[in-house]
Amino acid sequence: MKEGILSDERAGATLVAAALMAVMLLVGVVLHDVAAIYGARGAAQTAADAAAKAAGLELTPYFGVGNDPQGAAMEYASRNGAELLDCSCGAGERYLWVTVRVSRGVELLVMGDKRAAVTATARCYLDLTPPSGK
Repeated sequence: MKEGILSDERAGATLVAAALMAVMLLVGVVLHDVAAIYGARGAAQTAADAAAKAAGLELTPYFGVGNDPQGAAMEYASRNGAELLDCSCGAGERYLWVTVRVSRGVELLVMGDKRAAVTATARCYLDLTPPSGK
């Protein structure tokens, strides 16, 4: 038998386990950052959905209380911590497109503490036909 450091197989699994732990730690840190960014994206989408719904309800003949969909979208976006970027009609004024931006602090372990500015867009379909008297 050969003697020496290379022929000694004791504690070989310890080196492999230590390397795997380092890799798992790095993967965990990256996954933490990805989850934080997806959380910010979810907040932006919630704000966009609420703003689009408010703008649509502002114009619908059933619940319409005014004629200012952009003002309603701005109010609901700000209630959800977002900033209204755009509120426009499309497809023959049957759709409302609302785009908002959420800027919030995200604890990123890989890139340090950063502010993530995430935008989201929501669409509200409008049925502007007056209610029938059934």
